[in-house]
Amino acid sequence: MGGQMDADAGERGDTRVLWPLLALFWVGNIAATMAQVYLQQSLAGARPSLLDLLRWVLPGYVVWLVAVPVIVLFLSRRHSFERRRWRASVTVHLLASLAIAVSTLAVDTLFAIRRQPERELVETYADLASGWLLWIVFTYWFFLAVVLAVRHAGTAAARQLRATQLEAAVANAQLAALKTQLHPHFLFNALNSVSSLVAEEPRAAQKMIARLGELLRASLADNGSGDWTLRRELELLDGYTEIEVVRFGARLKVEVDCEPEAYDARIPALLLLPLVENAILHGIQPTLRGGTVGVVVRRDGSWLSVEVSDDGVGIPDHGGAPREEGVGLSNTRQRLATRFPGEHRFEITSRAPAGTRVAIRIPWTTSPAAEASRVPAA
Repeated sequence: MGGQMDADAGERGDTRVLWPLLALFWVGNIAATMAQVYLQQSLAGARPSLLDLLRWVLPGYVVWLVAVPVIVLFLSRRHSFERRRWRASVTVHLLASLAIAVSTLAVDTLFAIRRQPERELVETYADLASGWLLWIVFTYWFFLAVVLAVRHAGTAAARQLRATQLEAAVANAQLAALKTQLHPHFLFNALNSVSSLVAEEPRAAQKMIARLGELLRASLADNGSGDWTLRRELELLDGYTEIEVVRFGARLKVEVDCEPEAYDARIPALLLLPLVENAILHGIQPTLRGGTVGVVVRRDGSWLSVEVSDDGVGIPDHGGAPREEGVGLSNTRQRLATRFPGEHRFEITSRAPAGTRVAIRIPWTTSPAAEASRVPAA
């Protein structure tokens, strides 16, 4: 069924290209035929006018007026030289080219005798065939090659478009699945932070609940595109870190260093928040002294560089075995691989003297409105 859809799409596409191209082809073919007739007549000592050339050449193309639609709409589709039927296709097209040549020469012969009644029918036909039979057969095969090439290009383009659309649909589905995984995970951890203060510090808990409500409304207001500006992400991050600072008190400090230009950069929604959450829960929380989580955002040419680091416990040593990533890190890794295949960097390294650093690099993009705001007024 997919192959038929590609063929139908290719047929719609080649219709817009094929007929204008064929019209150009036949204008060129008629012009070449007229030039050849003029050369023959000149060698014989005659100087035919343009009107004479048209009267001599155009009648033979009456056959092509009938043949062209048959070739384009029927023969080139039913006999397109598939691997299993190429012999039959060669036979059919060879017979068709000979039939068109014989018919064209017959029409030319009738008009030649009309101009010169004294000429013999068979002799006139033989003279024309000796000079034009191979030309007509060659014209048929060249014409067929043009039709098949245009149709193949249209089908290939339609197939490529369909493959691209399917890839985009799969990528969007994967991103949607990852985001549905991320929202419950974040909600659970945020509610856990609030619940830890309800009994001991009710006022602080009330403040956290209010901030959590704002945070969840903002995160769930995403329009489904999967991207938003870094400014919006940092606003969301500010709400989350305020909740965590209330819970950790003086043990937690969050520092954000973002270049002014980078605020308008577009990033995958909820890119920074799970990384900061991971740094707090797995880097700062296990330590008695607490620590600092830093977020640094820079533009590096055509790239956006993001770094989230902490000075907490660092990456645990599992005796050389690969460390299992939590939901936040693994989710981010998969989202970037789906969103920017082959065009991103995601690295987790130890930070001296203690802590962990997560470095991300993605293509730099901004919204059209942000770009327009940078254009100076005339």
